[in-house]
Amino acid sequence: MQQLINGLALGSTYVLVGVGVTLIWGLLRILTFVHVQVLTWGTFVTLWLLRTGLPVPLAVLLGMLFGGVVYVAIDATVLRPLRSRNAGEFSYVIVTIGLALVLETVLRMLTGGSTEAFPRDGFPKGALQIGSLSLPWLHLATLAIGLLCVAVLSLWLHRSSFGRSLRAVAYSRDDAELLGINSGAAYRVAFFISGMITVLAGVFIAASTASLSYSSASHLLLVAVAVIILGGMGSVAGACAGGLILGVVEVMAQVHLSSELRDAIALLFILLVLVLRPSGLMGRAEASRV
Repeated sequence: MQQLINGLALGSTYVLVGVGVTLIWGLLRILTFVHVQVLTWGTFVTLWLLRTGLPVPLAVLLGMLFGGVVYVAIDATVLRPLRSRNAGEFSYVIVTIGLALVLETVLRMLTGGSTEAFPRDGFPKGALQIGSLSLPWLHLATLAIGLLCVAVLSLWLHRSSFGRSLRAVAYSRDDAELLGINSGAAYRVAFFISGMITVLAGVFIAASTASLSYSSASHLLLVAVAVIILGGMGSVAGACAGGLILGVVEVMAQVHLSSELRDAIALLFILLVLVLRPSGLMGRAEASRV
């Protein structure tokens, strides 16, 4: 039970990262390799704000806003020109990999490449004792906030008029624009939300490990790919299920096998799902027009 809670807490951070990637995939059908750098930069901004003495909620909120604004700026300056030229998927891959390397290099120069201590003051401390079980409040808070974010986002996407507009753009941008939907606004909102929840995941990861470095989240892109493939490409609910499952399996494997198997487990999930159920747990097969 103890390891199950730890796995669900880890999985909830994977959920937030996966949902952020899922939003972008749903609109563009691409994987942006700069996603993890948005997470890392936003988490560092949160750390720097905490060092100024700002309260934790305010520092985290400002860090999330930074991540959202940066992602919107990346879309406006880098990705939108590619969309306007109907660039192929490979162009997005090359451009976002290059931008990710630039952002990582700049951050390494700013931080000196060292690992920073991430303060836990202001975050939930202690643990809930239930018999022999010790459930850290930070893990419980991570799990609760992660699930709450997914629930609110799912309701917004399916119940609000703008959420339905965003889904329409994801289905067909040209058809949505014929109906009078502003596709540019849909892209901006999607990138902004994706950046915000991605930084929130980074903050919880840094708080749980009490450390942060320019490369500490480098493995999360692989995790995000595993999560969205496991849950179903473009499915927010699927990303939630995929993240929780992957988190639990990773923790169990680290306890009973070896911590070095972390990335191997994500790759194994990708392989198994692609072979056994290519559409994922909650995804549906899509027909491609040729």
